[in-house]
Amino acid sequence: MSLAQLSAILGATAKPFSADFAATRFIQLYLYAHRVDGLQPGVYRFWPECAELEQVQAGDQRVAAAGLSLGQDLAGNACVTFSMIGDLDRAARSYGDRGYRYVHFEAGAIGHRLYLAAEALGLGATGIGAFYDDEVHRHLNLVLSRGQVVYHFAIGHPVPDPRVSAFNEPQEITW
Repeated sequence: MSLAQLSAILGATAKPFSADFAATRFIQLYLYAHRVDGLQPGVYRFWPECAELEQVQAGDQRVAAAGLSLGQDLAGNACVTFSMIGDLDRAARSYGDRGYRYVHFEAGAIGHRLYLAAEALGLGATGIGAFYDDEVHRHLNLVLSRGQVVYHFAIGHPVPDPRVSAFNEPQEITW
């Protein structure tokens, strides 16, 4: 994917959304950039306020991204994979028990925007709800007081899987 495509995708995640807590953002995006023309491979933190990427680790992250996503190869084969880190402590201090739900609501809203932006750019996308929490925190050098991983997401060029197709011939069902 191009850096311009990634910028458009990140721009979609940074736009405000309507919710009773929308003025407060709880999700911080970390990107594992694998195949982005114009961007060195590595882990980046996205700062939506100024639309900037801060490199926090340099180098090939494909094996790490797949391993952190419960061994799912698609996280390493994608052009870019995301870890969504939620500030659960700040959410709970601000909104009590509802804060936990708000963090996940925001992660879901960002995920929907990632799906839509990727599709609009002719790319494929998939949410990844399975990951090794503690290993993600170690890999990103996070302490729990700075956030908790709540969602992973991958974007890239889809590879057709013949096992899954909407165009399979209908099978006759006999009772």
